[in-house]
Amino acid sequence: MVELPRIVPEVRQYELHAGWCADCNAWRCAPLPAGVPEGNFGPRLTGFIALCTGRLRLSKRLVQELLEDVLGVELALGSVSNLEQWVSQALAAAVSEARAYVQTQPAVHQDETGWWQKHARAWLWVASTATVAVFLIVKSRGKAVAQTMLGQGFRGTLISDRWCAYNWVHALKRQVCWAHLVREFEGFVERGGEAKRLGERLLAEVFVLFEWWHLARDGLLKRATFQRKMRPLMREVERLLAEAAQVCPKPVAGTAREILKLKDALWTFVYTEGVEPTNNLAERDLRHAVIWRKTSFGTQSEDGSRFVERILTAVMSLRKQERNVLDALTASLEAHLHG
Repeated sequence: MVELPRIVPEVRQYELHAGWCADCNAWRCAPLPAGVPEGNFGPRLTGFIALCTGRLRLSKRLVQELLEDVLGVELALGSVSNLEQWVSQALAAAVSEARAYVQTQPAVHQDETGWWQKHARAWLWVASTATVAVFLIVKSRGKAVAQTMLGQGFRGTLISDRWCAYNWVHALKRQVCWAHLVREFEGFVERGGEAKRLGERLLAEVFVLFEWWHLARDGLLKRATFQRKMRPLMREVERLLAEAAQVCPKPVAGTAREILKLKDALWTFVYTEGVEPTNNLAERDLRHAVIWRKTSFGTQSEDGSRFVERILTAVMSLRKQERNVLDALTASLEAHLHG
């Protein structure tokens, strides 16, 4: 049997001698010991509060209720926001290092989703690798944001959807997400007629594509064999898209032509090790934030947005690295207290 004991918070009181200095003609007070915060809450409790809001998606009122009912700690509602800002400041340097790390990686997944900042439209961006995910909230969905996150001198391979903000990356250094293309081809099928026929044939080719990719990824198919088997499939997919651009209704034909413009970015995963055919990694990293947005309605200030992007970067990266999130947040806050 596992039981939860009654939790009694540890309370420490610091008494600081103070008095009037005749020489300085000023009021003087002894400093706090190194590593002791000026507020009423220690680093581990503060990290726990940030974990409740940033990972468990609890509202500030629910955090207040949880602390009182479970931990026996009372705090004002506004203190939750104040402590979030302390966490944000403590994480700033680590998040900057994470952003610099992502810019040097050989393959990066990037995606964006809608956000709200003080009732104005904004965008939450993510750049993801196997061990780090970096988030950014800005009021733009343009190319400049993608360049800021990856760095204009980015030399790796970008995995993304077909959004135009990523077109600054050369097609040969880019992989278009095949999960998005599957949805496009399913849309062809729903149109009926010639679009349906071509959409079904394209989906059949994609089924084989993923079957071979999974075998190659798992080491059950040699890379050279995988590449050889893929060549006729690649030609057939491009032929079917070209046919769709000629004979299908305008919406389908237009989509087919747009995909063909990026045909060099369709097959990067075939010839470049470490590149996946889908952008599922970035989409999985964004899913938590999307659910949070639906319950919180976004953020109310620039400072609030900075906390969200930094706590998301910390939480998602730490989980990828299989590290304890609360321990890491506590360590960051303690380091911040010691300068």
